Amino acid sequence: MAGGVSGPPIVALLLAALMGLPIAWLGWAAIAAIASGSNGLAMTMLPTALRETGVLMVSLGVITGCAGLVAAWLVTHYDFPLRRLFDWALVLPLAVPTYLAAYSYVEFLGFPGPIQTALRAVNGAATLQDYWFPDIRSTGGAVIVLSSVLYPYVYVACRGFFLMQSASLNIAARTLGAGGMRTFFTVTLPLSRPALVVGVTLAMMEVVNDLGAVQYFGINAITAIIYSTWINRSDFGGAAQLAVTVVLVIGLLIVAEQRARRDRVYLGRRDSRVPPAREYLSGARRWLAFGLCLSLLVLGFGIPVGQLSYLALRGLRPESLSMTVAALIPTLMLASLGAIITVIIGLVAAKLGQRTGNTGRGAIRLATLGYAIPGTVLALGLLQPLGQADLWFNRLTMSLAGWRPGLILSGSMAALLYVYSIRFLAVSHSTLDAAIKKRGEAMLDAGRVLGERGLGLLLRIDLPTLMPAILSAGTLVFVEIIKELPATLLLRPLGVETLATLVYSRANVGLFAQAALPALFIVLAGLIPVVLATRWADRRKV
Repeated sequence: MAGGVSGPPIVALLLAALMGLPIAWLGWAAIAAIASGSNGLAMTMLPTALRETGVLMVSLGVITGCAGLVAAWLVTHYDFPLRRLFDWALVLPLAVPTYLAAYSYVEFLGFPGPIQTALRAVNGAATLQDYWFPDIRSTGGAVIVLSSVLYPYVYVACRGFFLMQSASLNIAARTLGAGGMRTFFTVTLPLSRPALVVGVTLAMMEVVNDLGAVQYFGINAITAIIYSTWINRSDFGGAAQLAVTVVLVIGLLIVAEQRARRDRVYLGRRDSRVPPAREYLSGARRWLAFGLCLSLLVLGFGIPVGQLSYLALRGLRPESLSMTVAALIPTLMLASLGAIITVIIGLVAAKLGQRTGNTGRGAIRLATLGYAIPGTVLALGLLQPLGQADLWFNRLTMSLAGWRPGLILSGSMAALLYVYSIRFLAVSHSTLDAAIKKRGEAMLDAGRVLGERGLGLLLRIDLPTLMPAILSAGTLVFVEIIKELPATLLLRPLGVETLATLVYSRANVGLFAQAALPALFIVLAGLIPVVLATRWADRRKV
């Protein structure tokens, strides 16, 4: 009995150690750099990084909060033209990664883009000196572009809250003489604060994780400085110190999000006999609501996808197709292997969570925190330990057989698969854990009564009953790996290009139009989890 109790916590602690290796190594490297006195570069760049990252996060938080909250309020409380379409379509911008949105908007609003070309045709200007046009590659441009594709985090959180909220509160406010706007500001807005905080926090975490967009807009965000500190200056200690700062910032955001979720518990149930009321808008108000929702959809999805489609069709040549196929093959291979490995680990973690005590469950929660950590930080934290493991292994093989196998971990796809499993373990674990809890143990107990044990029980009953959740988790991880840029950029083997790194490399030398086709593939892949999530949410509607 004692062995059965102590076994799972040990496995869970080992899993947490493997998943937490990058952060632990970075913490050790940061302390070592401070102890050696080589922290000047990090301390010099940190104030700038925190200032520019803070401005970007706060500005984006305000815009996404307002846009997502108002859009969710409109589609759940009012009826206006195309409301049913906007109800699910406003989630579509989540399919557009931030770096693709940045590249697309610069092409759309840049000097050779259709807007400025039409403007020059009207005013007869020939150069930028002949007219004024706002520079999209600026902090203001970054805030607008990133907000246009990240507001759905707030929209989804607030929409879910409004659908679960009883209409009794709004009816009571109206009965006491409050109008629509007063009801919103005095009843709806205060009650939706926890959902609003959750959505804004998630959007801010995406900003901290971003690399491609902030680099392209010329913003000295903390992830961009970490990348340049390591790649351009080869200062691992300084990069580690900056990375630990990012982890602390993420920790604060997680605490804020968790507190908001705790505050949300008492709002999670409503009287199903009083469904959310929906008021029919008339006159100018209905077209104002329609125009706001249409603007959000066009800005977040229409312009990026439209620009990508135009560039892809215009540049459709045999060489672009061959370049896309060459990047597609390793992308699909990495995404497939990464999804299989991550789902297996997620299944093991979910099983352990059902059978272990508080210590084991706490270790599993720590193991799944990788999704909140930027890919740049995780990749940086794996560079040295994997390189050290390769060094030890080469010394061992040299002493035993006189043979050096070279870089096995740090110079191969194994490093990418490792970082993907850390980064996306939370995606597979949460899906499988929810499925296991929903299924319960009754079916497994019935199988045991009928004589199934061990491998037979696993293959004939356990896995088949979890197969929908396994396929769903695998699909989500598969798509996330296709879109992943920072970690792939730092850890990919020499000569290996994925769709994301191909788009990044072309965009940063001014040739994004050549990579529009692979970029379009990434967006189409990103639509899969959005559609799945929307269908799941619709099934849960009351």
